Amino acid sequence: MKKPSFLPLFLGFALFLSIAGPAAAQGRDLTVPKGTTVNRLGPGHFKLTTPEGLVIEFAAFKKTGKGGGQPSAGGSFGDCAIRNTKGKLIASGTGGVLKSGPVSSAAGGGKAPTDVPPADYIKIDDEVTWLPAVIQFPALRIFDRLALLKLTPQPDPPGNIR
Repeated sequence: MKKPSFLPLFLGFALFLSIAGPAAAQGRDLTVPKGTTVNRLGPGHFKLTTPEGLVIEFAAFKKTGKGGGQPSAGGSFGDCAIRNTKGKLIASGTGGVLKSGPVSSAAGGGKAPTDVPPADYIKIDDEVTWLPAVIQFPALRIFDRLALLKLTPQPDPPGNIR
């Protein structure tokens, strides 16, 4: 009598799927660089375009409150799609949080921007978000890892001090 040889193969495949699924949807931080522009597409629906041409489109945006441009100011949103310059989807995520970057010294402690280059901030629903900002995702599905590296903050090499 022959033993079924497909059982170990099936168990190995099931183990691979249980590990690969969560690894593909791991959390990520993305940087929104200086020079990014914002377009409002509808209530709570925005499109950010980076200087390189990458597009970050998110819906169901909710401001965290009047943060006055403080580094924690920003908001949260539901669905997000990140597309390359040709419009091809490179990543998608849900439950993202937009956090403002450091407040420009020319802005006078988070007040309305005066004498500040427009490339240093974006306005979403009249709330200033300083660039470079960070978007944090609890789960992000990545379809093109190389294209997404343009928005992934890289740690400073050892020995480099800002």
